[in-house]
Amino acid sequence: MNKTVAYFLSVVFHPVLIPTYTLYYLLNHNNYFSSTTSPAEKSALYSIILLNTFALPVLLSYLLIRKGWVKSFEMAGREERIVPFITNALLLLVAYFMMRSLMLPQIFNLIILGAAGAVVIAVIINFKWKISIHMIGIGGLVGTFFGLSTFLLVDLRMAILVSLLIAGILGTARLTLGSHTPRQIYFGFFVGFFCEYLVLSI
Repeated sequence: MNKTVAYFLSVVFHPVLIPTYTLYYLLNHNNYFSSTTSPAEKSALYSIILLNTFALPVLLSYLLIRKGWVKSFEMAGREERIVPFITNALLLLVAYFMMRSLMLPQIFNLIILGAAGAVVIAVIINFKWKISIHMIGIGGLVGTFFGLSTFLLVDLRMAILVSLLIAGILGTARLTLGSHTPRQIYFGFFVGFFCEYLVLSI
Protein backbone atom coordinates (compact mmCIF):
# COMPACT_ATOMS: atom_id res chain seq x y z
CA MET A 1 0.00 0.00 0.00
CA ASN A 2 1.21 3.50 -0.88
CA LYS A 3 2.19 5.54 2.19
CA THR A 4 0.10 8.52 1.09
CA VAL A 5 -2.97 6.28 0.87
CA ALA A 6 -2.08 4.71 4.22
CA TYR A 7 -1.84 8.13 5.85
CA PHE A 8 -5.14 9.23 4.29
CA LEU A 9 -6.89 6.12 5.62
CA SER A 10 -5.38 6.71 9.07
CA VAL A 11 -6.88 10.21 9.11
CA VAL A 12 -10.30 9.21 7.73
CA PHE A 13 -10.61 6.35 10.23
CA HIS A 14 -9.00 8.12 13.16
CA PRO A 15 -10.39 6.91 16.52
CA VAL A 16 -11.92 10.31 17.33
CA LEU A 17 -14.19 9.92 14.29
CA ILE A 18 -15.36 6.35 14.91
CA PRO A 19 -18.10 7.20 17.48
CA THR A 20 -19.62 9.72 15.06
CA TYR A 21 -19.51 7.21 12.20
CA THR A 22 -21.15 4.59 14.42
CA LEU A 23 -23.90 6.95 15.52
CA TYR A 24 -24.54 8.21 12.00
CA TYR A 25 -24.88 4.70 10.61
CA LEU A 26 -27.22 3.49 13.34
CA LEU A 27 -29.47 6.55 13.16
CA ASN A 28 -29.62 6.82 9.37
CA HIS A 29 -29.08 3.39 7.85
CA ASN A 30 -30.84 1.06 10.25
CA ASN A 31 -34.62 1.05 10.60
CA TYR A 32 -34.57 -0.26 14.17
CA PHE A 33 -32.64 2.70 15.60
CA SER A 34 -33.92 5.40 13.24
CA SER A 35 -37.55 4.54 14.03
CA THR A 36 -37.13 4.23 17.81
CA THR A 37 -35.10 7.43 18.31
CA SER A 38 -36.92 10.77 18.21
CA PRO A 39 -35.52 13.81 16.33
CA ALA A 40 -34.81 15.54 19.66
CA GLU A 41 -32.91 12.47 20.91
CA LYS A 42 -30.93 12.32 17.68
CA SER A 43 -29.92 15.98 18.00
CA ALA A 44 -28.85 15.48 21.61
CA LEU A 45 -26.84 12.37 20.71
CA TYR A 46 -25.02 14.10 17.85
CA SER A 47 -24.23 17.13 20.00
CA ILE A 48 -22.84 15.07 22.89
CA ILE A 49 -20.85 12.70 20.69
CA LEU A 50 -19.35 15.38 18.45
CA LEU A 51 -18.39 17.54 21.43
CA ASN A 52 -16.88 14.86 23.66
CA THR A 53 -15.37 12.44 21.16
CA PHE A 54 -14.24 14.79 18.40
CA ALA A 55 -14.19 18.55 19.08
CA LEU A 56 -12.75 18.56 22.60
CA PRO A 57 -10.18 15.75 22.01
CA VAL A 58 -8.88 17.53 18.90
CA LEU A 59 -8.75 20.88 20.73
CA LEU A 60 -6.94 19.36 23.71
CA SER A 61 -4.45 17.61 21.42
CA TYR A 62 -3.79 20.93 19.67
CA LEU A 63 -3.17 22.65 23.01
CA LEU A 64 -0.81 19.85 24.09
CA ILE A 65 1.12 20.28 20.85
CA ARG A 66 1.33 24.04 21.41
CA LYS A 67 2.62 23.42 24.95
CA GLY A 68 5.23 20.98 23.65
CA TRP A 69 3.86 18.01 25.58
CA VAL A 70 3.01 16.23 22.33
CA LYS A 71 5.01 16.45 19.10
CA SER A 72 2.16 15.93 16.62
CA PHE A 73 -1.38 14.66 16.26
CA GLU A 74 0.09 11.26 15.36
CA MET A 75 1.49 10.86 18.91
CA ALA A 76 4.06 8.35 17.71
CA GLY A 77 5.83 8.10 21.07
CA ARG A 78 4.30 5.98 23.82
CA GLU A 79 4.97 8.67 26.44
CA GLU A 80 3.12 11.28 24.36
CA ARG A 81 -0.08 9.27 24.50
CA ILE A 82 -0.63 9.12 28.26
CA VAL A 83 -2.25 12.54 28.83
CA PRO A 84 -4.40 12.49 25.64
CA PHE A 85 -5.59 8.95 26.39
CA ILE A 86 -6.55 9.84 29.96
CA THR A 87 -8.40 13.00 28.88
CA ASN A 88 -10.21 11.07 26.14
CA ALA A 89 -11.31 8.43 28.64
CA LEU A 90 -12.62 11.15 30.95
CA LEU A 91 -14.48 12.86 28.09
CA LEU A 92 -16.12 9.57 27.15
CA LEU A 93 -17.28 9.16 30.73
CA VAL A 94 -18.62 12.72 30.67
CA ALA A 95 -20.53 11.84 27.48
CA TYR A 96 -21.89 8.71 29.17
CA PHE A 97 -23.22 10.61 32.17
CA MET A 98 -24.62 13.40 29.99
CA MET A 99 -26.54 10.83 27.95
CA ARG A 100 -27.81 9.13 31.09
CA SER A 101 -28.96 12.42 32.61
CA LEU A 102 -30.95 13.22 29.46
CA MET A 103 -32.57 9.78 29.55
CA LEU A 104 -31.36 8.94 26.04
CA PRO A 105 -31.74 5.37 24.73
CA GLN A 106 -29.72 3.02 26.94
CA ILE A 107 -28.05 1.24 24.04
CA PHE A 108 -26.13 4.39 23.08
CA ASN A 109 -24.99 4.82 26.68
CA LEU A 110 -23.57 1.30 26.61
CA ILE A 111 -21.69 1.91 23.35
CA ILE A 112 -20.00 4.97 24.86
CA LEU A 113 -19.27 3.06 28.08
CA GLY A 114 -17.60 0.32 26.03
CA ALA A 115 -15.45 2.92 24.26
CA ALA A 116 -14.45 4.44 27.61
CA GLY A 117 -13.48 1.00 28.90
CA ALA A 118 -11.34 0.37 25.82
CA VAL A 119 -9.48 3.67 26.25
CA VAL A 120 -8.89 2.97 29.96
CA ILE A 121 -7.36 -0.39 29.02
CA ALA A 122 -5.25 1.41 26.39
CA VAL A 123 -4.00 3.82 29.06
CA ILE A 124 -2.94 0.94 31.31
CA ILE A 125 -1.26 -0.98 28.49
CA ASN A 126 0.45 2.17 27.21
CA PHE A 127 2.57 2.46 30.37
CA LYS A 128 4.45 -0.66 29.26
CA TRP A 129 3.65 -1.25 25.61
CA LYS A 130 2.42 0.63 22.54
CA ILE A 131 -0.99 -0.53 21.37
CA SER A 132 -2.78 0.57 18.20
CA ILE A 133 -5.50 3.04 19.16
CA HIS A 134 -6.66 3.08 15.53
CA MET A 135 -7.37 -0.63 15.74
CA ILE A 136 -9.06 -0.22 19.12
CA GLY A 137 -11.40 2.25 17.43
CA ILE A 138 -12.24 0.12 14.41
CA GLY A 139 -12.37 -3.00 16.58
CA GLY A 140 -14.93 -1.21 18.73
CA LEU A 141 -17.00 -0.47 15.63
CA VAL A 142 -16.98 -4.13 14.61
CA GLY A 143 -17.71 -5.21 18.19
CA THR A 144 -20.66 -2.80 18.36
CA PHE A 145 -22.21 -4.21 15.20
CA PHE A 146 -21.60 -7.80 16.33
CA GLY A 147 -23.04 -7.06 19.77
CA LEU A 148 -26.17 -5.35 18.47
CA SER A 149 -26.70 -8.15 15.96
CA THR A 150 -26.26 -10.85 18.61
CA PHE A 151 -28.10 -9.40 21.59
CA LEU A 152 -30.78 -7.21 19.94
CA LEU A 153 -31.19 -9.42 16.87
CA VAL A 154 -30.75 -6.39 14.61
CA ASP A 155 -29.81 -7.22 11.02
CA LEU A 156 -26.37 -5.67 10.64
CA ARG A 157 -24.78 -8.24 8.34
CA MET A 158 -23.73 -5.71 5.71
CA ALA A 159 -22.37 -3.32 8.35
CA ILE A 160 -20.36 -6.16 9.91
CA LEU A 161 -18.86 -7.19 6.56
CA VAL A 162 -17.96 -3.62 5.59
CA SER A 163 -16.48 -2.79 9.00
CA LEU A 164 -14.38 -5.98 8.94
CA LEU A 165 -13.09 -5.01 5.49
CA ILE A 166 -12.25 -1.51 6.74
CA ALA A 167 -10.47 -3.02 9.75
CA GLY A 168 -8.28 -5.14 7.50
CA ILE A 169 -7.43 -2.20 5.24
CA LEU A 170 -6.74 0.09 8.21
CA GLY A 171 -4.51 -2.50 9.86
CA THR A 172 -2.54 -2.76 6.61
CA ALA A 173 -2.27 1.04 6.48
CA ARG A 174 -0.87 1.24 10.01
CA LEU A 175 1.68 -1.46 9.18
CA THR A 176 2.63 0.35 5.96
CA LEU A 177 3.35 3.51 7.94
CA GLY A 178 5.49 1.55 10.39
CA SER A 179 3.36 2.79 13.27
CA HIS A 180 2.87 -0.62 14.86
CA THR A 181 3.88 -4.26 14.81
CA PRO A 182 1.35 -6.91 13.69
CA ARG A 183 0.93 -7.95 17.32
CA GLN A 184 0.02 -4.39 18.36
CA ILE A 185 -2.47 -4.23 15.48
CA TYR A 186 -4.22 -7.49 16.40
CA PHE A 187 -4.22 -6.77 20.11
CA GLY A 188 -5.70 -3.31 19.58
CA PHE A 189 -8.49 -4.73 17.44
CA PHE A 190 -9.45 -7.37 19.99
CA VAL A 191 -9.42 -4.89 22.91
CA GLY A 192 -11.84 -2.61 21.05
CA PHE A 193 -13.98 -5.49 19.84
CA PHE A 194 -14.44 -7.25 23.16
CA CYS A 195 -14.97 -4.07 25.18
CA GLU A 196 -17.97 -3.16 23.03
CA TYR A 197 -19.25 -6.71 22.60
CA LEU A 198 -19.12 -7.52 26.31
CA VAL A 199 -20.70 -4.22 27.39
CA LEU A 200 -23.59 -4.76 24.97
CA SER A 201 -24.16 -8.22 26.44
CA ILE A 202 -25.21 -6.62 29.76
